[in-house]
Amino acid sequence: MLPNPKLSPLRFGTSGVRALVTDMTDMECYINTRGFIRYLYTIKEIKPGDSIVLGGDLRSSTPRIISAVHKAILDEECQTIYCGFVPTPTLSYYAWKRHLPAIMITGSHIPEDRNGIKFIKSKEEVLKNDEKDILFQVAIVRKEENLRNENESLFDIDGFFKQSINLPSESEEQNVLSEFKKRYTDIFPPNTLTGKKIVLYEQSAVGRDVFKSILTSLGAEVISFGRSDKFIPIDTEEMSNAVISSLKQLAQEFKPFAIVSTDGDSDRPILTDENGSFLSGERLCALVSLYLKPDFASMTATCGDDKTLITLLKKSNIEVVLTKIGSPYVIFAMNEKLAKNSNTKVVSWERNGGYLTGSNFTINNKILDALPTRDSILPLLIALVFAKEEGVPLSVLINKKLSNRFSSSSSVNNKTKGCEPYTVELGKKIISSFSLKDPNIEEFDFSFKNINQEAKNIKSKLEPYFNPTFYGSIISLGYLDGVRISFSNGDVVHFRPSSNAPEFRFYITSDTKERADKILADCFVIIPKMIADIN
Repeated sequence: MLPNPKLSPLRFGTSGVRALVTDMTDMECYINTRGFIRYLYTIKEIKPGDSIVLGGDLRSSTPRIISAVHKAILDEECQTIYCGFVPTPTLSYYAWKRHLPAIMITGSHIPEDRNGIKFIKSKEEVLKNDEKDILFQVAIVRKEENLRNENESLFDIDGFFKQSINLPSESEEQNVLSEFKKRYTDIFPPNTLTGKKIVLYEQSAVGRDVFKSILTSLGAEVISFGRSDKFIPIDTEEMSNAVISSLKQLAQEFKPFAIVSTDGDSDRPILTDENGSFLSGERLCALVSLYLKPDFASMTATCGDDKTLITLLKKSNIEVVLTKIGSPYVIFAMNEKLAKNSNTKVVSWERNGGYLTGSNFTINNKILDALPTRDSILPLLIALVFAKEEGVPLSVLINKKLSNRFSSSSSVNNKTKGCEPYTVELGKKIISSFSLKDPNIEEFDFSFKNINQEAKNIKSKLEPYFNPTFYGSIISLGYLDGVRISFSNGDVVHFRPSSNAPEFRFYITSDTKERADKILADCFVIIPKMIADIN
Protein backbone atom coordinates (compact mmCIF):
# COMPACT_ATOMS: atom_id res chain seq x y z
CA MET A 1 0.00 0.00 0.00
CA LEU A 2 1.53 3.33 -1.01
CA PRO A 3 2.03 5.67 1.96
CA ASN A 4 -0.37 8.56 2.42
CA PRO A 5 1.72 11.72 1.84
CA LYS A 6 -0.25 13.42 4.63
CA LEU A 7 1.16 11.03 7.23
CA SER A 8 4.30 12.23 9.05
CA PRO A 9 6.87 9.91 10.69
CA LEU A 10 7.14 10.30 14.47
CA ARG A 11 10.32 11.84 15.88
CA PHE A 12 12.16 11.52 19.17
CA GLY A 13 12.04 14.48 21.54
CA THR A 14 14.02 14.75 24.76
CA SER A 15 12.52 11.47 25.97
CA GLY A 16 10.41 9.30 23.65
CA VAL A 17 8.47 10.10 20.49
CA ARG A 18 5.84 12.83 20.67
CA ALA A 19 3.54 14.46 18.15
CA LEU A 20 0.11 15.89 17.53
CA VAL A 21 -2.55 13.24 18.13
CA THR A 22 -3.63 13.67 14.51
CA ASP A 23 -0.14 12.57 13.44
CA MET A 24 -0.07 9.64 15.88
CA THR A 25 -2.13 7.41 13.65
CA ASP A 26 -2.59 3.73 14.46
CA MET A 27 -0.12 2.88 11.73
CA GLU A 28 2.57 5.27 12.99
CA CYS A 29 2.26 3.99 16.56
CA TYR A 30 2.26 0.39 15.31
CA ILE A 31 5.32 0.88 13.07
CA ASN A 32 7.35 2.66 15.75
CA THR A 33 6.53 0.02 18.34
CA ARG A 34 7.52 -2.86 16.08
CA GLY A 35 10.76 -1.02 15.30
CA PHE A 36 11.49 -0.67 19.03
CA ILE A 37 10.83 -4.36 19.65
CA ARG A 38 13.08 -5.38 16.77
CA TYR A 39 15.78 -3.19 18.25
CA LEU A 40 15.35 -5.08 21.54
CA TYR A 41 15.85 -8.30 19.57
CA THR A 42 19.09 -7.00 18.02
CA ILE A 43 20.58 -6.09 21.41
CA LYS A 44 19.31 -9.41 22.82
CA GLU A 45 17.17 -7.85 25.54
CA ILE A 46 14.22 -10.03 24.59
CA LYS A 47 13.31 -12.93 22.30
CA PRO A 48 10.00 -13.90 20.64
CA GLY A 49 7.48 -15.00 23.24
CA ASP A 50 8.75 -12.64 25.95
CA SER A 51 6.53 -10.10 27.69
CA ILE A 52 6.42 -6.30 27.37
CA VAL A 53 4.79 -4.11 30.02
CA LEU A 54 2.29 -1.55 28.70
CA GLY A 55 0.41 1.36 30.31
CA GLY A 56 -0.66 4.94 29.78
CA ASP A 57 -1.87 8.26 31.18
CA LEU A 58 -5.39 9.72 31.28
CA ARG A 59 -5.47 11.57 27.93
CA SER A 60 -8.49 10.82 25.78
CA SER A 61 -6.21 9.61 22.94
CA THR A 62 -4.25 7.20 25.12
CA PRO A 63 -6.55 4.12 24.90
CA ARG A 64 -6.50 4.15 21.10
CA ILE A 65 -2.70 4.40 21.03
CA ILE A 66 -2.41 1.62 23.62
CA SER A 67 -4.46 -0.59 21.30
CA ALA A 68 -2.12 0.09 18.37
CA VAL A 69 0.94 -0.63 20.52
CA HIS A 70 -0.64 -3.81 21.88
CA LYS A 71 -1.29 -5.07 18.33
CA ALA A 72 2.33 -4.34 17.40
CA ILE A 73 3.56 -6.31 20.42
CA LEU A 74 1.46 -9.31 19.40
CA ASP A 75 2.55 -9.12 15.75
CA GLU A 76 6.18 -9.18 16.87
CA GLU A 77 5.37 -12.48 18.63
CA CYS A 78 5.59 -11.04 22.14
CA GLN A 79 3.08 -10.91 25.00
CA THR A 80 1.53 -7.82 26.58
CA ILE A 81 1.41 -7.33 30.34
CA TYR A 82 -1.30 -4.69 30.38
CA CYS A 83 -1.06 -2.34 33.36
CA GLY A 84 -3.85 0.11 32.58
CA PHE A 85 -3.53 3.76 33.54
CA VAL A 86 -0.58 4.25 35.88
CA PRO A 87 2.26 6.76 36.45
CA THR A 88 5.35 6.45 34.27
CA PRO A 89 7.71 5.76 37.23
CA THR A 90 5.24 3.15 38.51
CA LEU A 91 5.29 1.30 35.18
CA SER A 92 9.09 1.46 35.00
CA TYR A 93 9.49 0.22 38.58
CA TYR A 94 7.20 -2.76 37.94
CA ALA A 95 8.95 -3.64 34.66
CA TRP A 96 12.52 -3.27 35.93
CA LYS A 97 11.93 -5.47 38.97
CA ARG A 98 11.06 -8.21 36.45
CA HIS A 99 13.83 -7.28 33.96
CA LEU A 100 11.19 -6.54 31.31
CA PRO A 101 10.98 -3.73 28.75
CA ALA A 102 8.00 -1.39 28.91
CA ILE A 103 6.08 1.10 26.80
CA MET A 104 4.29 4.07 28.34
CA ILE A 105 1.73 6.06 26.36
CA THR A 106 2.00 9.63 27.58
CA GLY A 107 2.55 13.16 26.41
CA SER A 108 3.66 14.06 29.94
CA HIS A 109 2.89 17.75 30.54
CA ILE A 110 2.10 18.87 26.97
CA PRO A 111 -1.46 19.78 25.81
CA GLU A 112 -4.04 17.08 25.14
CA ASP A 113 -3.92 17.60 21.39
CA ARG A 114 -0.50 15.89 21.60
CA ASN A 115 0.62 12.55 22.97
CA GLY A 116 3.69 10.35 22.97
CA ILE A 117 5.22 6.90 23.28
CA LYS A 118 7.98 6.40 25.83
CA PHE A 119 10.06 3.31 25.10
CA ILE A 120 11.75 1.73 28.10
CA LYS A 121 14.44 -0.98 28.03
CA SER A 122 14.55 -3.80 30.55
CA LYS A 123 17.04 -2.06 32.86
CA GLU A 124 16.91 1.63 31.97
CA GLU A 125 15.29 4.27 29.79
CA VAL A 126 16.06 4.49 26.10
CA LEU A 127 19.12 6.74 25.83
CA LYS A 128 20.19 9.01 23.01
CA ASN A 129 22.64 6.45 21.64
CA ASP A 130 19.74 3.98 21.23
CA GLU A 131 17.62 6.28 19.07
CA LYS A 132 19.49 5.93 15.77
CA ASP A 133 19.29 2.13 15.81
CA ILE A 134 15.63 2.19 16.85
CA LEU A 135 14.82 4.49 13.94
CA PHE A 136 16.76 2.18 11.61
CA GLN A 137 14.46 -0.68 12.60
CA VAL A 138 11.42 1.60 12.32
CA ALA A 139 12.42 2.41 8.73
CA ILE A 140 12.57 -1.32 7.92
CA VAL A 141 9.08 -1.91 9.36
CA ARG A 142 7.75 1.14 7.50
CA LYS A 143 9.09 -0.21 4.21
CA GLU A 144 7.43 -3.56 4.86
CA GLU A 145 4.11 -1.89 5.59
CA ASN A 146 4.31 0.29 2.49
CA LEU A 147 4.90 -2.80 0.31
CA ARG A 148 1.63 -4.39 1.44
CA ASN A 149 -1.29 -4.04 -0.93
CA GLU A 150 -4.61 -2.64 0.20
CA ASN A 151 -6.07 -6.04 1.02
CA GLU A 152 -3.02 -7.11 3.03
CA SER A 153 -2.73 -3.94 5.09
CA LEU A 154 -4.30 -3.58 8.53
CA PHE A 155 -4.77 0.13 7.90
CA ASP A 156 -6.93 2.40 5.78
CA ILE A 157 -5.54 5.21 3.62
CA ASP A 158 -5.52 7.57 6.63
CA GLY A 159 -3.44 5.17 8.73
CA PHE A 160 -6.13 3.85 11.08
CA PHE A 161 -7.07 0.24 11.72
CA LYS A 162 -9.75 -1.11 9.42
CA GLN A 163 -11.00 -3.19 12.33
CA SER A 164 -10.88 -2.12 15.96
CA ILE A 165 -8.29 -3.77 18.21
CA ASN A 166 -9.35 -4.87 21.69
CA LEU A 167 -7.16 -4.40 24.73
CA PRO A 168 -6.28 -7.38 26.94
CA SER A 169 -9.22 -8.31 29.16
CA GLU A 170 -7.05 -8.60 32.27
CA SER A 171 -5.04 -5.77 33.75
CA GLU A 172 -2.18 -5.69 36.26
CA GLU A 173 -3.08 -2.12 37.25
CA GLN A 174 -3.83 -2.77 40.93
CA ASN A 175 -0.75 -4.95 41.39
CA VAL A 176 1.43 -2.32 39.72
CA LEU A 177 0.08 0.44 41.95
CA SER A 178 0.29 -1.67 45.12
CA GLU A 179 3.91 -2.54 44.44
CA PHE A 180 4.80 1.11 43.84
CA LYS A 181 3.02 2.18 47.04
CA LYS A 182 4.94 -0.46 49.00
CA ARG A 183 8.22 1.10 47.81
CA TYR A 184 7.49 4.07 50.10
CA THR A 185 5.39 2.56 52.88
CA ASP A 186 8.14 0.00 53.55
CA ILE A 187 10.65 2.83 54.04
CA PHE A 188 8.63 5.31 56.05
CA PRO A 189 6.66 4.23 59.16
CA PRO A 190 2.85 4.71 59.34
CA ASN A 191 3.13 7.75 61.64
CA THR A 192 5.61 9.61 59.41
CA LEU A 193 3.16 12.37 58.50
CA THR A 194 0.73 12.07 61.40
CA GLY A 195 -0.72 15.44 62.32
CA LYS A 196 0.13 17.00 58.95
CA LYS A 197 -2.60 18.34 56.71
CA ILE A 198 -1.71 17.90 53.04
CA VAL A 199 -3.77 19.31 50.19
CA LEU A 200 -3.60 17.09 47.10
CA TYR A 201 -4.42 18.94 43.88
CA GLU A 202 -5.61 15.92 41.90
CA GLN A 203 -6.57 17.49 38.52
CA SER A 204 -5.99 14.85 35.79
CA ALA A 205 -2.74 13.37 37.11
CA VAL A 206 -2.69 9.61 36.55
CA GLY A 207 -0.98 9.10 39.93
CA ARG A 208 -3.52 11.03 41.99
CA ASP A 209 -5.14 7.98 43.64
CA VAL A 210 -1.96 6.07 44.46
CA PHE A 211 -0.34 9.24 45.81
CA LYS A 212 -3.34 9.87 48.08
CA SER A 213 -3.14 6.28 49.28
CA ILE A 214 0.58 6.67 50.08
CA LEU A 215 0.06 9.91 52.00
CA THR A 216 -2.86 8.47 53.97
CA SER A 217 -0.89 5.32 54.81
CA LEU A 218 1.85 7.52 56.25
CA GLY A 219 -0.62 9.21 58.58
CA ALA A 220 -1.31 12.45 56.74
CA GLU A 221 -4.70 14.13 56.69
CA VAL A 222 -5.27 14.45 52.94
CA ILE A 223 -7.67 16.98 51.46
CA SER A 224 -8.34 16.28 47.77
CA PHE A 225 -9.13 19.14 45.47
CA GLY A 226 -9.72 19.83 41.77
CA ARG A 227 -10.22 16.30 40.42
CA SER A 228 -10.91 16.48 36.68
CA ASP A 229 -12.09 13.97 34.08
CA LYS A 230 -10.81 16.32 31.39
CA PHE A 231 -7.04 16.32 30.83
CA ILE A 232 -5.31 19.41 32.25
CA PRO A 233 -1.78 20.03 30.93
CA ILE A 234 0.50 21.31 33.68
CA ASP A 235 4.14 22.04 32.90
CA THR A 236 6.09 22.16 36.15
CA GLU A 237 8.74 24.28 34.42
CA GLU A 238 6.12 26.78 33.28
CA MET A 239 3.46 27.02 35.96
CA SER A 240 0.58 29.20 34.79
CA ASN A 241 -0.59 32.19 36.79
CA ALA A 242 -4.00 30.52 37.08
CA VAL A 243 -2.52 27.41 38.73
CA ILE A 244 -0.24 29.45 41.00
CA SER A 245 -3.20 31.61 42.06
CA SER A 246 -5.33 28.52 42.71
CA LEU A 247 -2.64 26.98 44.91
CA LYS A 248 -2.34 30.18 46.96
CA GLN A 249 -6.10 30.23 47.46
CA LEU A 250 -6.00 26.62 48.65
CA ALA A 251 -3.30 27.55 51.16
CA GLN A 252 -5.41 30.40 52.51
CA GLU A 253 -8.52 28.23 52.75
CA PHE A 254 -7.10 25.05 54.29
CA LYS A 255 -3.97 26.26 56.14
CA PRO A 256 -2.07 23.07 55.17
CA PHE A 257 1.42 21.83 55.92
CA ALA A 258 1.94 21.71 52.15
CA ILE A 259 0.15 21.41 48.81
CA VAL A 260 1.25 18.64 46.46
CA SER A 261 0.47 17.52 42.92
CA THR A 262 2.12 16.13 39.79
CA ASP A 263 1.97 16.55 36.03
CA GLY A 264 -0.14 14.31 33.76
CA ASP A 265 1.93 11.12 33.91
CA SER A 266 3.02 11.83 37.49
CA ASP A 267 6.77 11.90 36.97
CA ARG A 268 7.15 15.62 37.73
CA PRO A 269 6.33 16.98 41.21
CA ILE A 270 4.48 20.11 42.27
CA LEU A 271 5.07 21.38 45.80
CA THR A 272 4.10 24.55 47.62
CA ASP A 273 4.80 25.50 51.21
CA GLU A 274 2.10 26.31 53.74
CA ASN A 275 1.65 29.74 52.15
CA GLY A 276 1.07 28.37 48.66
CA SER A 277 4.49 29.47 47.40
CA PHE A 278 5.68 27.11 44.65
CA LEU A 279 9.11 25.52 45.01
CA SER A 280 10.72 25.14 41.59
CA GLY A 281 11.87 21.69 40.53
CA GLU A 282 15.63 22.23 40.64
CA ARG A 283 15.39 23.72 44.14
CA LEU A 284 13.17 20.88 45.35
CA CYS A 285 15.65 18.32 44.04
CA ALA A 286 18.55 20.14 45.68
CA LEU A 287 16.64 20.03 48.98
CA VAL A 288 16.05 16.30 48.57
CA SER A 289 19.75 15.76 47.88
CA LEU A 290 20.70 17.57 51.07
CA TYR A 291 18.58 14.97 52.86
CA LEU A 292 19.72 11.86 50.97
CA LYS A 293 23.39 12.94 50.82
CA PRO A 294 24.42 11.24 47.54
CA ASP A 295 28.04 11.27 46.36
CA PHE A 296 27.19 12.44 42.85
CA ALA A 297 24.42 14.40 41.11
CA SER A 298 23.95 15.03 37.41
CA MET A 299 21.50 17.75 36.42
CA THR A 300 20.47 19.49 33.25
CA ALA A 301 22.05 22.72 32.08
CA THR A 302 19.13 24.94 33.12
CA CYS A 303 19.48 23.67 36.71
CA GLY A 304 22.99 25.09 36.60
CA ASP A 305 21.70 28.63 36.02
CA ASP A 306 21.56 29.03 39.80
CA LYS A 307 25.22 28.58 40.62
CA THR A 308 24.56 29.14 44.31
CA LEU A 309 22.71 25.80 44.35
CA ILE A 310 25.72 24.07 42.82
CA THR A 311 28.00 25.67 45.39
CA LEU A 312 25.64 24.53 48.15
CA LEU A 313 25.66 20.94 46.89
CA LYS A 314 29.44 20.90 46.52
CA LYS A 315 29.81 22.16 50.11
CA SER A 316 27.77 19.11 51.10
CA ASN A 317 30.38 16.92 49.36
CA ILE A 318 28.15 16.17 46.38
CA GLU A 319 29.95 16.08 43.05
CA VAL A 320 27.91 17.94 40.42
CA VAL A 321 27.89 17.46 36.63
CA LEU A 322 25.74 19.45 34.19
CA THR A 323 24.28 17.88 31.05
CA LYS A 324 22.09 18.74 28.10
CA ILE A 325 18.32 18.86 28.61
CA GLY A 326 16.50 15.53 28.91
CA SER A 327 16.50 12.51 31.21
CA PRO A 328 18.62 10.40 28.80
CA TYR A 329 21.53 12.79 29.34
CA VAL A 330 21.43 12.84 33.15
CA ILE A 331 21.00 9.05 33.18
CA PHE A 332 24.02 8.65 30.90
CA ALA A 333 26.07 10.77 33.33
CA MET A 334 24.95 8.62 36.27
CA ASN A 335 25.88 5.48 34.35
CA GLU A 336 29.32 6.86 33.57
CA LYS A 337 29.92 7.55 37.25
CA LEU A 338 28.70 4.10 38.29
CA ALA A 339 30.95 2.50 35.67
CA LYS A 340 33.93 4.06 37.45
CA ASN A 341 32.75 3.06 40.92
CA SER A 342 29.64 0.92 41.37
CA ASN A 343 29.46 1.80 45.07
CA THR A 344 28.92 5.50 44.37
CA LYS A 345 25.55 6.89 45.49
CA VAL A 346 24.22 8.68 42.42
CA VAL A 347 21.15 10.80 41.68
CA SER A 348 20.05 13.14 38.96
CA TRP A 349 17.31 15.60 38.13
CA GLU A 350 15.91 18.10 35.68
CA ARG A 351 14.45 21.54 36.16
CA ASN A 352 10.98 19.98 36.00
CA GLY A 353 11.65 18.36 39.41
CA GLY A 354 11.66 14.71 38.35
CA TYR A 355 14.17 12.98 40.66
CA LEU A 356 16.14 9.92 39.55
CA THR A 357 18.02 7.54 41.84
CA GLY A 358 20.71 5.54 40.08
CA SER A 359 21.66 3.54 43.15
CA ASN A 360 20.03 2.20 46.31
CA PHE A 361 19.74 4.43 49.37
CA THR A 362 19.33 3.58 53.03
CA ILE A 363 16.48 5.43 54.76
CA ASN A 364 15.33 4.53 58.28
CA ASN A 365 17.70 1.54 58.13
CA LYS A 366 15.81 0.15 55.14
CA ILE A 367 16.81 -0.05 51.49
CA LEU A 368 15.10 2.21 48.96
CA ASP A 369 15.55 0.54 45.57
CA ALA A 370 17.13 2.54 42.76
CA LEU A 371 14.67 4.02 40.27
CA PRO A 372 16.65 5.68 37.45
CA THR A 373 13.69 7.44 35.87
CA ARG A 374 11.87 10.66 36.76
CA ASP A 375 9.89 10.16 39.96
CA SER A 376 7.60 12.74 41.56
CA ILE A 377 6.58 10.88 44.70
CA LEU A 378 10.03 10.48 46.29
CA PRO A 379 11.01 14.18 46.17
CA LEU A 380 7.61 15.25 47.51
CA LEU A 381 7.74 12.76 50.39
CA ILE A 382 11.34 13.62 51.27
CA ALA A 383 10.53 17.35 51.43
CA LEU A 384 7.58 16.70 53.75
CA VAL A 385 9.56 14.30 55.95
CA PHE A 386 12.56 16.65 56.06
CA ALA A 387 10.42 19.53 57.33
CA LYS A 388 8.70 17.37 59.94
CA GLU A 389 11.98 15.95 61.21
CA GLU A 390 13.38 19.49 61.50
CA GLY A 391 10.23 20.52 63.37
CA VAL A 392 9.63 23.54 61.15
CA PRO A 393 7.14 24.67 58.50
CA LEU A 394 8.15 23.91 54.93
CA SER A 395 8.85 27.59 54.19
CA VAL A 396 11.32 27.77 57.09
CA LEU A 397 13.09 24.59 55.93
CA ILE A 398 13.46 25.99 52.40
CA ASN A 399 14.83 29.33 53.61
CA LYS A 400 17.16 27.58 56.04
CA LYS A 401 18.60 24.99 53.65
CA LEU A 402 18.56 26.66 50.23
CA SER A 403 20.07 29.78 48.73
CA ASN A 404 17.80 32.82 48.45
CA ARG A 405 17.46 32.81 44.66
CA PHE A 406 14.32 32.78 42.52
CA SER A 407 13.73 31.06 39.21
CA SER A 408 10.97 31.17 36.65
CA SER A 409 10.39 30.06 33.09
CA SER A 410 8.00 30.34 30.19
CA SER A 411 7.90 29.94 26.42
CA VAL A 412 6.59 31.41 23.18
CA ASN A 413 5.20 29.75 20.06
CA ASN A 414 3.60 30.85 16.81
CA LYS A 415 0.42 31.79 18.70
CA THR A 416 2.26 34.28 20.92
CA LYS A 417 1.81 37.94 19.99
CA GLY A 418 4.75 39.03 17.84
CA CYS A 419 6.04 35.47 17.45
CA GLU A 420 3.71 34.32 14.65
CA PRO A 421 6.62 33.46 12.28
CA TYR A 422 8.17 31.13 14.88
CA THR A 423 9.10 27.61 13.80
CA VAL A 424 11.39 24.98 15.29
CA GLU A 425 13.95 25.78 12.60
CA LEU A 426 13.75 29.49 13.37
CA GLY A 427 14.36 28.71 17.05
CA LYS A 428 17.51 26.82 16.12
CA LYS A 429 18.55 29.72 13.91
CA ILE A 430 18.19 32.18 16.78
CA ILE A 431 20.40 30.04 19.01
CA SER A 432 22.94 29.59 16.21
CA SER A 433 23.16 33.36 15.65
CA PHE A 434 24.31 33.86 19.24
CA SER A 435 26.58 30.82 19.41
CA LEU A 436 30.31 30.38 18.91
CA LYS A 437 31.34 28.32 15.90
CA ASP A 438 33.37 25.94 18.07
CA PRO A 439 30.82 23.43 19.51
CA ASN A 440 33.32 22.28 22.13
CA ILE A 441 33.14 25.58 24.03
CA GLU A 442 30.50 25.18 26.76
CA GLU A 443 31.09 28.56 28.42
CA PHE A 444 32.78 31.81 27.48
CA ASP A 445 33.82 34.23 30.22
CA PHE A 446 34.23 37.87 29.18
CA SER A 447 36.60 38.53 32.10
CA PHE A 448 39.33 36.90 30.01
CA LYS A 449 42.00 39.37 28.94
CA ASN A 450 42.13 38.10 25.38
CA ILE A 451 38.59 38.02 23.95
CA ASN A 452 38.38 36.93 20.33
CA GLN A 453 36.44 38.96 17.80
CA GLU A 454 33.73 36.33 17.34
CA ALA A 455 32.80 36.51 21.04
CA LYS A 456 32.86 40.32 20.94
CA ASN A 457 30.48 40.28 17.96
CA ILE A 458 28.03 37.96 19.72
CA LYS A 459 28.08 40.12 22.83
CA SER A 460 27.45 43.22 20.70
CA LYS A 461 24.49 41.50 19.02
CA LEU A 462 22.94 40.55 22.37
CA GLU A 463 23.47 43.81 24.28
CA PRO A 464 20.77 45.88 22.52
CA TYR A 465 18.08 43.48 23.73
CA PHE A 466 18.94 44.00 27.42
CA ASN A 467 18.79 47.44 29.07
CA PRO A 468 22.19 47.85 30.79
CA THR A 469 20.66 50.09 33.47
CA PHE A 470 18.58 47.14 34.65
CA TYR A 471 20.70 44.12 33.71
CA GLY A 472 24.23 45.42 33.93
CA SER A 473 26.79 44.03 31.50
CA ILE A 474 27.01 40.53 30.00
CA ILE A 475 29.78 38.67 31.82
CA SER A 476 29.51 35.17 30.36
CA LEU A 477 27.71 32.98 27.81
CA GLY A 478 26.94 29.28 28.31
CA TYR A 479 26.37 26.85 25.44
CA LEU A 480 25.79 23.43 27.01
CA ASP A 481 22.16 23.52 25.82
CA GLY A 482 20.89 26.67 24.14
CA VAL A 483 22.38 30.03 25.18
CA ARG A 484 22.73 31.03 28.84
CA ILE A 485 23.41 34.75 29.37
CA SER A 486 24.84 35.80 32.74
CA PHE A 487 24.85 39.44 33.78
CA SER A 488 27.05 41.40 36.16
CA ASN A 489 24.19 41.92 38.64
CA GLY A 490 23.68 38.16 39.00
CA ASP A 491 20.67 37.74 36.71
CA VAL A 492 20.64 34.80 34.30
CA VAL A 493 18.55 34.45 31.12
CA HIS A 494 18.66 31.08 29.35
CA PHE A 495 17.16 30.54 25.88
CA ARG A 496 16.60 27.20 24.14
CA PRO A 497 14.16 25.73 21.62
CA SER A 498 12.06 22.87 23.00
CA SER A 499 12.73 19.36 21.70
CA ASN A 500 9.19 18.19 22.51
CA ALA A 501 7.02 20.95 21.09
CA PRO A 502 7.29 23.92 18.66
CA GLU A 503 8.18 26.31 21.47
CA PHE A 504 11.04 28.62 22.33
CA ARG A 505 11.72 28.37 26.05
CA PHE A 506 13.36 30.85 28.39
CA TYR A 507 14.51 30.34 31.96
CA ILE A 508 15.13 33.14 34.46
CA THR A 509 17.20 33.18 37.65
CA SER A 510 17.49 36.26 39.87
CA ASP A 511 17.90 37.41 43.47
CA THR A 512 14.26 38.38 43.99
CA LYS A 513 10.92 37.14 42.73
CA GLU A 514 10.10 40.66 41.56
CA ARG A 515 13.20 40.81 39.36
CA ALA A 516 12.57 37.32 38.02
CA ASP A 517 8.99 38.28 37.12
CA LYS A 518 10.19 41.50 35.46
CA ILE A 519 12.77 39.64 33.35
CA LEU A 520 10.17 37.05 32.40
CA ALA A 521 7.91 39.84 31.16
CA ASP A 522 10.84 41.42 29.30
CA CYS A 523 11.40 38.18 27.39
CA PHE A 524 7.96 38.43 25.84
CA VAL A 525 9.20 41.69 24.29
CA ILE A 526 12.79 40.60 23.59
CA ILE A 527 12.01 37.34 21.78
CA PRO A 528 9.63 38.91 19.21
CA LYS A 529 12.42 41.38 18.45
CA MET A 530 14.88 38.52 17.98
CA ILE A 531 12.43 36.72 15.69
CA ALA A 532 11.93 39.87 13.62
CA ASP A 533 15.69 40.45 13.38
CA ILE A 534 16.51 36.84 12.45
CA ASN A 535 13.55 36.05 10.19
